[in-house]
Amino acid sequence: MKSPPASPGLVRAPWAEPAMDVADLAESSLGDADAPAVEVVVDGVKKEFRFRPPVKSIKTPGDLTAFKASESYAALRDFVLALNNACKGKKISGDVAVSERCESIIFLLKKASTLIDDIPPIEQPMRYGNKAFRQWMDTWGEEVPKLVEKMLPKPLKPAAVELAPYLAHSFGNKERIDYGTGHEHTFVTFIAALAHMGFVQASDMEAIALRVFWEYLKVARKLQLTYRLEPAGSHGCWSLDDYQFLPFMWGSAQLVDHPTIMPNHIHDMFVVKQGADDWYYLHCIKFIHEVKSGQLAENSPMLNDISACPSWQRVNSGMLKMYFAEVMDKFPVIQHMMFGSIFKPK
Repeated sequence: MKSPPASPGLVRAPWAEPAMDVADLAESSLGDADAPAVEVVVDGVKKEFRFRPPVKSIKTPGDLTAFKASESYAALRDFVLALNNACKGKKISGDVAVSERCESIIFLLKKASTLIDDIPPIEQPMRYGNKAFRQWMDTWGEEVPKLVEKMLPKPLKPAAVELAPYLAHSFGNKERIDYGTGHEHTFVTFIAALAHMGFVQASDMEAIALRVFWEYLKVARKLQLTYRLEPAGSHGCWSLDDYQFLPFMWGSAQLVDHPTIMPNHIHDMFVVKQGADDWYYLHCIKFIHEVKSGQLAENSPMLNDISACPSWQRVNSGMLKMYFAEVMDKFPVIQHMMFGSIFKPK
């Protein structure tokens, strides 16, 4: 697998299933030319946006090639790398400065969690794919535009029309009742879009990685367990535990140079349980043991193999390469990505 190229920026990549595609956009009154211009200043640089509902634009392998050469791809890649670096040596439960704006994102996620409590799973013959999830998605989809608009300061409120679909579809596919790394990636894109507009700052990276994403992961886990969501795609669409990838990657970053916890300690359940609320990686291993039977060598052979690595730095480097090669560079995944005025396909 090739290493990700280096370059600065922030990107987005949505998996909003009900999103308009390019053909729909031609009939929409919300194209770039018709949307009012909104100017914002980010880090001393003036940016102009014409916010509109995002659309799927990657239809062919050629489109993917163009996207990979774009500023938007570089921006999203670098945002993921910045969050990876922000995790290094830091505990989830550690002393992290959380800005008011990061708190406002966490509030949205807590609202999503509350909605799960309000919509219990239904009785049905199938063990997986509880259809109550569709009701949850409908209810969440109705709430998100209002919640996002309320969160944004007045000059950015027009952005809600473009941002809301990312957050709405960060938790799974309504029709298939599944969840995978595409949805996880969509949530990161939502946060990256907020950063691109200056809503969150570089100083928020640690809080985003260790507080905001932790809250997101708790909601995702709650949905997976409550509605027994199916893993999306083959092998959970390149996830490491059927659903997630990023908490393993950022979790390995957290543990770089840890004085006592080594990669092979994932087989020590005392270490795993003791550290599950501090380290993403151990949380994920604990989750696997809660939902699967057998040893990691049987139910998670890739993670079992990774545990033989001599250092967390080696694990983290490998996972970064894998994420860019198998998630951001893969047509079956990125064909679902949406684009608007914040991030563009070329």
